[in-house]
Amino acid sequence: MDGRIFSLEKLMSERLSHDWTVEEMAEIVNLSPSHIQKLFKTQTGMSPIAYLHDLRLEKARELLENSFHQVKQIGVGIGMTSKSHLTRDFKKKFGLTPTEYRKQYWEKRQAEERHGQE
Repeated sequence: MDGRIFSLEKLMSERLSHDWTVEEMAEIVNLSPSHIQKLFKTQTGMSPIAYLHDLRLEKARELLENSFHQVKQIGVGIGMTSKSHLTRDFKKKFGLTPTEYRKQYWEKRQAEERHGQE
C-alpha cells in the first residue's frame, strides 16, 4: 500500500470526530484533491470520504459492544452528530439500528455465557 494512503488511514482512524475534507487530506499528504481521490480509490476501493464513513460506522459498532454510552454520545464521539443519520447509515451497513444491534449483541453474549456454564 502507498505510504501516503497508509498514513492518512491511520490519522483518520485516530481522529474520527474531526470534520475531514478531501482538500485537507490532500494537503496532509502533499497531493492535489483529485489525485488523493484517485489514489485512495485505487488503494482501498473507495473514496476517502466513504472510507472515513465506514471507519466511523465500524467504531460505532465497537462502542455499542464495549461501552454503555448513549447512541447520540457515540455519534458525537465518531463525528456523526446527527443521530438520525447515524441510525440510518448504521442500519444500511449492519441491517439493524444501533439500539437493535446493541440489544441483539448483549442477548447473544448472555446466551453464550449461560450455555458455557452448563
